[in-house]
Amino acid sequence: MPSDDAAGLIVARIGDFAAGRLQRAREGRVRAVFERSAYVELDGQWICIGGERLGCGPLNALVTSACAINRALATLVQDRPLRGKWPRFRTDHALLDFTRAKRWHPTLPALPIERACVARGVARMQRAARARIPRDGLAFVVADVSGTGALAVPGVAAASALQTWLAGGLTPPDALRQVIGLGPGLTPSGDDFLGGALVALHAFGKREIARALGAWLLPLCERATHPVSVAHLEAAAHGEGGEALHACLLALANDRNPDGALDAIAAVGHTSGWDALAGAMTVASAIVRD
Repeated sequence: MPSDDAAGLIVARIGDFAAGRLQRAREGRVRAVFERSAYVELDGQWICIGGERLGCGPLNALVTSACAINRALATLVQDRPLRGKWPRFRTDHALLDFTRAKRWHPTLPALPIERACVARGVARMQRAARARIPRDGLAFVVADVSGTGALAVPGVAAASALQTWLAGGLTPPDALRQVIGLGPGLTPSGDDFLGGALVALHAFGKREIARALGAWLLPLCERATHPVSVAHLEAAAHGEGGEALHACLLALANDRNPDGALDAIAAVGHTSGWDALAGAMTVASAIVRD
């Protein structure tokens, strides 16, 4: 039973992807606790719980009360059980309530996309990115400049291989396999790159290719990277990523000013937002050249 001082976590927004899979959940565990968020697993579905600054995403459950989320994060204990049934679950120090949660799903570009418009969007995104990319991760792919650091060589190889495969390859190239789990953190740069590519393929109407890439990729990831990253990649294989990435895809597809979307991308993780956008830009560039 939860203690008398349990934090009441009233979820205001939840990703439609995760919500649809929680309807039959009965039990789970707290899997990881961080300064600004926590991951819980309910009947195999991972959920990221945090404040509104976390932003909407397919796995994100956003709590509007900063006091409640801070209190919960200070008391949640990794590996403690969660029990209940949709829409309420409980652990020792938190009551997780989805009763009032509105489902979020991304806004997608209108199909079919206009290739010339995407070409202009890619060029505009590259120009805007060059003034702000971080030194770490795969952001150099977004700006179409030379990379530095340990990820430069495998990042260039993965981007080149992905474009070649999208141009007509039969099976995904080994260079993509090499970036699975590449980089630090729960969602390594290589995984974020692949996830961004999957989301972009869906958004730009290349769903058959996205399904083929996802079917090849997910079994490999389950053996080679962190379960949190696998959960995000599974959502990406269904065409859903964070709202910042989807904002960039809309900017690309409609040749809009990308400054606001890039500011949001820069706020996602250490380099996770940039890494995902690198995968999406690689897809967009391939579509332009197709």
